[in-house]
Amino acid sequence: MGNVTYNKIRSGKRNSHKKNNEVVKGFRWVYFMGTVIVVGSVMAYGLIGAIVFDFDDRSALTMLAMVPLMSFVYTMAMRPVIRKLSGRIEKITIAMDEVANGNLDYQIDTKKSGEFKKAYSQFNSMTLELKKTKQEMEDFTNEFAHEFKTPITAISGFSDHLLETGKDIETEERLEQLKMISEESRRLLALSMNTLLLSKVDAMQVVDNKEHYDLAEQLRRCVILLSKEMDKKDIDLEMDEDMELPFYGNEELLQHVWINILNNAVKFTPKGGTITIIGHNTDGEIVVSISDTGAGMDEKTMQKIFDKYYQNDSSSIARGSGIGLSIVKRIVVLCKGSIDVDSSIGNGTTFTVHLPLSDNI
Repeated sequence: MGNVTYNKIRSGKRNSHKKNNEVVKGFRWVYFMGTVIVVGSVMAYGLIGAIVFDFDDRSALTMLAMVPLMSFVYTMAMRPVIRKLSGRIEKITIAMDEVANGNLDYQIDTKKSGEFKKAYSQFNSMTLELKKTKQEMEDFTNEFAHEFKTPITAISGFSDHLLETGKDIETEERLEQLKMISEESRRLLALSMNTLLLSKVDAMQVVDNKEHYDLAEQLRRCVILLSKEMDKKDIDLEMDEDMELPFYGNEELLQHVWINILNNAVKFTPKGGTITIIGHNTDGEIVVSISDTGAGMDEKTMQKIFDKYYQNDSSSIARGSGIGLSIVKRIVVLCKGSIDVDSSIGNGTTFTVHLPLSDNI
């Protein structure tokens, strides 16, 4: 496996919202309808004048000449009203955009809010409640994970200790049983952690804690984390060391995506095989493909691999929890992206992740 070098992760601050005239443009119909009403009123008054007061042609022309003036007066009178109204609506639009991007700390200033004061207050209450619910969910997940992890770690640690120290006193059968305890406790620990993570991402509706970083550098770090397993199987890695993929997103969440896909690639790639990572920007999105030279999958398996707890191979070599790819799919969907799989028996597997760059603006 080639040496992986670190590149400096690009960071940046999120661009602030710029005030625009989209809301004002949405009120153009008010100006149009006002002009129509002015014209209609003048024509109706002229018609009544012609019938009742017997207006002559000069009087009718004079009234028609008043139409532009009255339309101008109406427009000037409505302009400040519409701007004030559009400004208040824009506050809600900006606030909703902030919450949609995961900023649950955002609050709307209720000063000088006029008839929108109740709407602003209810919005602020909603964000506070969402933040409280999110915090409670995270606290429960962390506490449960800690309580569940502790006894399993203890079991695994004691079984490892007995394996290391009991070779001279334990029978071969007992050593094999201790090995099974150690392996199964590790598997149970991974299963519990993945289940909690899947529950967490399933409950999420928006991705928060976004930041600018180099996605290619993140992929390199994930490869380093799995380098020990790759070295054991003498797997070769093909990846452009100069590749850069500036991205704006939740780095922690996306790391689960790459770790799970790469872990599967290592698991199913035979000794001496190759894993290839390709990434590039195209059409407003980042596309990352991870390929292996493993046994591949048939069409039926490809249709089910993202289902919870689905395992195509239950052998001890490739045994897992069946949750990893479900987590991958959910996180990618949360990031408004998509994931495809291309595989066939005997020809390896390629996972391709598409992540939009619209949030990088």
